[in-house]
Amino acid sequence: MEFIKLRLRVLPSISYSYEDASSIEMNILGNFLACDARYNPSSFIEYVFNNEEQYTSSNLTALEKEGNYILLTDLFSEEKVSTVLKMTREQFVQVLTDWEEKVLKLKPKEVIIKYEDDQFSIETKN
Repeated sequence: MEFIKLRLRVLPSISYSYEDASSIEMNILGNFLACDARYNPSSFIEYVFNNEEQYTSSNLTALEKEGNYILLTDLFSEEKVSTVLKMTREQFVQVLTDWEEKVLKLKPKEVIIKYEDDQFSIETKN
């Protein structure tokens, strides 16, 4: 099982910060959600369905479409060959939807995103 753990920070503003991850791929996902999608995941959902836009980037993450997949990479990777997190469009949209419903609306103290059996899930703790 792969995972990323994020913790709620309240100062200087409400946000989530990295606590632990099982892999670079999961770290990319956590940074994308906490720093890029942060409070506006709908703009990235729109990107998925915009057939004209193949590439976009934000604060920390580059996104590229490849067939039915979304490829996420760290814009500031120090690796010779950047690690890529490859998700289906459906997985990507579901993670963003869950982020909005389970994290942004409820503001839990801890967020754990797991990847197991080809599924992403978001668990929260107060």
